[in-house]
Amino acid sequence: MVDTNKLTIEYLGRKDYQMYQIKDGFRFGTDAVLLAWFTASHLKSNRKYKALELGSNTGACSLLLSARRPDVDIDAIEIDEDAYEVCNMNIKLNKLEGKMRAFRADVRDLSADIPKAKYDVVFMNPPFFSKDNGPRVSEEKAMRLKGRFEENGVLTDFIEAGASRLIPSHGIMCVIMAASRTAELIALMEKNKVKIMNIMPVHPFVDRKAEMVLICGKRTDTKPQMSLLQPLILNEKMEDSKICQTKRIIDIYEEEHHDCFI
Repeated sequence: MVDTNKLTIEYLGRKDYQMYQIKDGFRFGTDAVLLAWFTASHLKSNRKYKALELGSNTGACSLLLSARRPDVDIDAIEIDEDAYEVCNMNIKLNKLEGKMRAFRADVRDLSADIPKAKYDVVFMNPPFFSKDNGPRVSEEKAMRLKGRFEENGVLTDFIEAGASRLIPSHGIMCVIMAASRTAELIALMEKNKVKIMNIMPVHPFVDRKAEMVLICGKRTDTKPQMSLLQPLILNEKMEDSKICQTKRIIDIYEEEHHDCFI
């Protein structure tokens, strides 16, 4: 059982949703918000979807997607026992028992732990760094960032698992990844018959190179038209040298969902 004294509670800013997080564990950030928004932006209106998140941690991205699109039923997969337990707590906290389920499972062996279902949508925020190529951090910070490193499956495992659960011909996959691994991600998606539809680079400032990339692909044998979407700029420097979020990012965080990339 997770010690509730080691949890914090956060407001997600949508539909009064809240979530518990582990004080000393991996905590959600901008990448989870962007992935939920990007995934929702590839779903048609007025239809139901069945979605799968691989590596959900305590459930932030799945909760945010559910808040944007209540017509999506979500299965969330997480290997860490404490994070899985907190994810279940968050489902109950937001009264989503009929819309969201958590499974403790390993992406490298999904068939052993969850029903052999196929999904309209698979979305994921896989570890950004391999053990050898990630940033050097202190032992204390490493605990907070362990979700950033490939300790329980490499990028290949995540993409193969996700592709295997997509409905052939129309299932879509949405991924956020470190920009430095864009070529690797595209190659893995294409290898697993997930054809690239949209690519969106994410820049910290307008004059800096991209640090993240959002990619959507479709599970199909045909070749859809690929689009390079307008870059997403996270921050801007004001005249007084103060750094603020761009209006686009503020809208993504705060406004009702209206974007559509399909």
